[in-house]
Amino acid sequence: MKTETTLKNILNFTKIEHTAFSLPLIFTGAWLGAGNRMPALNVILLIVVAAVGARVFGMSMNRIFDRHIDRLNPRTANRELPAGKMDLAQALTVAGCGLLLYLSACWALGGWCPILAPIPLIPLLGYSLLKRFTPLCHFGIGLCLSLAPLGAFVAASGHTRFTWPVLLFSGFVFFWLSGADIIYALMDINHDRSHNIHSIPARLGFDGALRVAGAAHLTALGILIVVVRMLNGGLTAWIMLAVAAVFFALMYVPAIPVPKRFFPISTLAGIAGALAAMVA
Repeated sequence: MKTETTLKNILNFTKIEHTAFSLPLIFTGAWLGAGNRMPALNVILLIVVAAVGARVFGMSMNRIFDRHIDRLNPRTANRELPAGKMDLAQALTVAGCGLLLYLSACWALGGWCPILAPIPLIPLLGYSLLKRFTPLCHFGIGLCLSLAPLGAFVAASGHTRFTWPVLLFSGFVFFWLSGADIIYALMDINHDRSHNIHSIPARLGFDGALRVAGAAHLTALGILIVVVRMLNGGLTAWIMLAVAAVFFALMYVPAIPVPKRFFPISTLAGIAGALAAMVA
């Protein structure tokens, strides 16, 4: 029973299942790197392992750095570290395992992957610290995920000669997730203001934050249109782009609770955007 509880705590701590929602974005990078087709199965599997390892490492370090902040916020006080369900040593062990998994997958992929592997670790390690200094912290998490399609491109292609479609798609991911994180932070406006946590909602208020998020999402959609046109996308690609646009719009419907605007709606917008590029 103790082992089962520990495993449950680790899964809740890392939210590892959420990796599945980022995989379409990563697979799009691999698709573009392999010349608009899926690379070999072993490459795909190693890319997935690397994504899981990076997710575990990044989320674990986020929870570790934020454990004292989370304790003060009623919305997050029941997380594993502030609630005492895990101790710091266990959390660091989980983070270390994620790091080892990520680096091992990069090493197995070979070529440029082990050489470039440390680069994503910098934003993964530091993005959660930004809220202590700047309201632009939301763009830190956008940067983390925007590097994933580029990494998958390198893994599938074996080189670093990035094409314009993958660079622009990385930009789509950056603006999509940054805007979604601004919406997510709407839930903590009062807490962030009272505890000197920097965020765009805390700085600009509810309506001001929505305007910034909206600008980010309009930019994301504009970039996605350019990507689909650049790839000579057919009807299916444009349909998926339209689906993405609908989900983007739903994030700004006042009747929809903020938590649902972030998940699952923003997640579905990102997935539809990835599919638009992949089927183009």
